[in-house]
Amino acid sequence: MESRLPAAIVASLHVKTRPPEFVSFHADRPAGAKESHPNANLGASSYMRMLDLLYRSVRLTNPGALCTLLTDAATRVVGVRGPVRRFDHPVDHEALMLSRSRAQLAYVEASTFERPLVLLDSDILLNGSLQPVLEEDFDVGLTWRESKTMPINGGLLVLNNRRPAAASGFLRRVVQIYRDRYAADSNASWFGDQLALRDAIGLPYSEMEKQTLVVQNGCRIRLLPCEVYNFSPENRLAAIQDGLPDKVVLHFKGPRKRLMEPYWNAFLQWRESFWPWSSRRGKRAQHELGQLAAAESRSMEAGAAGKAAP
Repeated sequence: MESRLPAAIVASLHVKTRPPEFVSFHADRPAGAKESHPNANLGASSYMRMLDLLYRSVRLTNPGALCTLLTDAATRVVGVRGPVRRFDHPVDHEALMLSRSRAQLAYVEASTFERPLVLLDSDILLNGSLQPVLEEDFDVGLTWRESKTMPINGGLLVLNNRRPAAASGFLRRVVQIYRDRYAADSNASWFGDQLALRDAIGLPYSEMEKQTLVVQNGCRIRLLPCEVYNFSPENRLAAIQDGLPDKVVLHFKGPRKRLMEPYWNAFLQWRESFWPWSSRRGKRAQHELGQLAAAESRSMEAGAAGKAAP
């Protein structure tokens, strides 16, 4: 039977989307930078290690994907393995997150959108493929959570390449809102991107959980639950012990960064090799993680009991 759908829609249903390009941001902070930085205790080598693990997890779980780093000309990138494209952009270290948003927009506007773009934080590991989501018909993918003030987490933005003008236009509006409403507010400047995303979508989280696709200013926005596509475990080794197999994107934000390396060692690193003994190495790492998790749990219980004692 002949299809009655318009030809453009029929074609979109059968298009195989190319593997995406994963784009992260990092710029070394110069001495004397004034803005308060949530991770100021991390040295440059720690950031490089996170980027290395991020991009290795990308190649492992999303074969054929590209990796790109947004940075500035002064930043030295050392120890990040595999092919990584570099895009230099001016960075104001006293307005770091706004600079990140501007660098993202500059890169997106320069992109040919031959493949989807995934803008993501450096403290993330890919635990599965985003390809099934990218095969859907939408322009921008955002991850939502139960939060009245910041229901959209800015650590993962998906810009599909079905309609590049709609995707780049949405990001342009977000950066404009950030600059106009939040850049000058010292209390909001660090999280201004997430406040701008909230304003751009214009929905409370109570409405987001009822819908998977909304349209704002002609842009089709796919709402993805953080619980699967931007998941942050509790800051305990026991929270990652089972491998979190139902989570596609793991976000080790804040103090959870300490869990990133143990997770990588136990569940992802061994998958990089095809040698038969690699799986045994993974099982050994998982066993060691279990022992460390048990010891940490005992320590936490003892500490809690000590505080409760009269």
